[in-house]
Amino acid sequence: MKHIVLLLSILGVMSCHSVKKTQRAMNSGNYTEAINGSIEQLQKNKSSKKSAFYAEVLKKSFQAYREQTLKTIDFLERETLKDNSKAVYESYVRLQNIQNRIKPLLPLENENGEVIAFNFYDFTDNILAGKENYANYLYLKASNLLNSNDKINSRLAYNDLIELNKLAPGYKDTSSLLKEAYLKGIDLIYVALFNDTEQVIPKEVEERLLNFTTFNLDDFWTEFHIDRREAVSYDYAVEIYFTSIQFSPERLLERQIPLEREIVEGWRYKKDRSGNYILDDKGNKIKEDVRVKANGILYETLQSKEVKVIAEVEYFDLNADQKINAYPLESTYVFENRFADFEGDSRILNRDEAFLLRGRPVKYPSDQTMLIDASDEIKDKLKSILKRQQQQAN
Repeated sequence: MKHIVLLLSILGVMSCHSVKKTQRAMNSGNYTEAINGSIEQLQKNKSSKKSAFYAEVLKKSFQAYREQTLKTIDFLERETLKDNSKAVYESYVRLQNIQNRIKPLLPLENENGEVIAFNFYDFTDNILAGKENYANYLYLKASNLLNSNDKINSRLAYNDLIELNKLAPGYKDTSSLLKEAYLKGIDLIYVALFNDTEQVIPKEVEERLLNFTTFNLDDFWTEFHIDRREAVSYDYAVEIYFTSIQFSPERLLERQIPLEREIVEGWRYKKDRSGNYILDDKGNKIKEDVRVKANGILYETLQSKEVKVIAEVEYFDLNADQKINAYPLESTYVFENRFADFEGDSRILNRDEAFLLRGRPVKYPSDQTMLIDASDEIKDKLKSILKRQQQQAN
């Protein structure tokens, strides 16, 4: 029973809070909040004691909101600015939507049980005219932006045409203008690779570095080409110059590592200095490990070879016919193979040393294989450079 009383008290407090909040919204001129709050409460329960209050607030707020909105529309239309067409259209749509939300709630009664009269207007013609004006505004604005033949303006035109397509699908030649805006707004970038070294760069390395589909660099307004197309007018060029590819000799490093460690070799009962067995709390003899020193020699061998690649990535603005940036690119790839032999007590070996014993000498990779293996790191660094340039451009 106490829980029920508490629940009713809480609901009562919440109800009073909602009433005050809605009343405060209307009194302060926040008619949209007052309308939404009243509709929400009436949708929950039209038969509640507070329904008459919300009904009267709804009517007053809606009338005030409609009057306020129509005055604003009148001002915007008198101003004769084409930019106002969106605000006019959306204002009529909001008025119609509010009416459509109120209609299912009717009839509504005041505190005296009298039906409250809501005088609705039909805004259909206003909405259609406003939609046409707004669509025409977007169309003309986008067309003018496209006629400027400016890349940024073309992108703005594209956004306007997208909005127009949502507002009025199939409006005039919007579809063809969208294609035109995209083609005028996109940055086309040609990428080329040059080998200024005395080494031969394997075809596989070139293909990996120029496989831009794995770079994830193309965004909506940027497109990279690795095959230059004669009919295409490119905006930028990225030229990758390999200036140095250096291979180290095949190295073989051998070293002897003396090892001496204590190891556990069984157990015994623990005794005190007098030779008596030491017992635990339960009277049992305590055991201890028997530790002995063991030794051996680990013969470790390291095979290694490395390649160092130096390049420069240059950016060109083809429209301005000038280099706009240059980035150094340097990458070192190291081949290593470790293995070992051992003489002595193998019990002293730790996990890493024991693992080396399983290794074997291998054939050194060729220069071509080294470059192919190095291409992944080169590609990552190239991707980082290209992203950095894109961020600077944006």
